[in-house]
Amino acid sequence: MKYRFYFRLKLHDDNWVKIGEDHIIHWDVRDLIKASSGWHIINQEKVSSATDLVPKLRRGIIELKDRSESYLEYERQHGFGTIKSVLAFYESLLSDCQKYPFSELCGGVHG
Repeated sequence: MKYRFYFRLKLHDDNWVKIGEDHIIHWDVRDLIKASSGWHIINQEKVSSATDLVPKLRRGIIELKDRSESYLEYERQHGFGTIKSVLAFYESLLSDCQKYPFSELCGGVHG
């Protein structure tokens, strides 16, 4: 199962508009995300504000780049390339958080 994250922004007329890219990750790598960034992902529509998530994403990027050997158990558990895919997820999500700092990050199960 995969999980889709996306950003939305509230307009002056109280309507919401989706902005940025979709960020999709395998649901079962939540354990690696929590271990490397401290971000505990649960199934909920509104996840966080973009600015609140930035420190966790930065921490996760640093952890997976500088200390990837500490997370090899997740590679064994989830498959080769897991660390690389979570790192790419972090970097992509961080980029949109920085582009849209006043947005909300939302999520939901994806296909």
